[in-house]
Amino acid sequence: MSIQWSLVLFTALTGLAGWLFACVLISEWTNRAERTRFIAMLSGLVLMAVGGFASVLHLSHPENMLAALSHPTSGIFIEAVLVGISALCAIVYLVLHARKASDTVRKVFLVISAIAGVALSFMAGSSYMMSSCPAWDTPLLPLGYLGTALAMGSLAYLALVGARGSKEDASFFAKVALAGSLVGVVLAALYVFMVPEVLNAAGSWAIAAVVGNLAAAVCAGVAMKKPESATALAAVGCVLALGAGMAFRCAMWLSMVPINDFFNMI
Repeated sequence: MSIQWSLVLFTALTGLAGWLFACVLISEWTNRAERTRFIAMLSGLVLMAVGGFASVLHLSHPENMLAALSHPTSGIFIEAVLVGISALCAIVYLVLHARKASDTVRKVFLVISAIAGVALSFMAGSSYMMSSCPAWDTPLLPLGYLGTALAMGSLAYLALVGARGSKEDASFFAKVALAGSLVGVVLAALYVFMVPEVLNAAGSWAIAAVVGNLAAAVCAGVAMKKPESATALAAVGCVLALGAGMAFRCAMWLSMVPINDFFNMI
């Protein structure tokens, strides 16, 4: 099967946005990087909107989007609901933040937004699981989606903290980004190396997914020791993690090639 680029962008960008929201929640819980929260939520909201728009472009007839959402048990319906909840609560949080509303009320909407965003990063992969495609019919696939999104989001947040926060805040979120990147490496590697069809059909993309996340983790590790350079290091790491996350998703799509070739022979 050919790479479905609109869906690659949808799952990568909304996953990044969801984990940006989660990092804002960590910021609230730990009382760190207060000046970063608004711009991070706003950036995540824009990415969520762009990703959602990309998913609509995948339809042959985008005007039939409402018809596609008429089945509550379908993956596309669940994903749309999670996008809507996460984005709506992010908007409410931004309004409350701008109006300096009480911490409790603000955090309620932030928690909901973050949970929905993180769940979306997993569900975006889970909706592809099907018995007719062995390379997709494994929980390692949605876990890989979640892990690569975590790497992207944590590094993106570190880049913002480096630009707007203190060295202490940058050092703390560099540790978060390092942990997130390493999770991305492990979960991407598990899928790539434990599902033979992936390496056989999309070896270059699959290796790029693992190596890219590993390089991103190195950037986070260096930023942890050099917080004064966190912005540049995290920006490079985020680009690497985004590229690796997209490579992971491309490898997934290409892993169906052997099955298609088999049926073309019949």
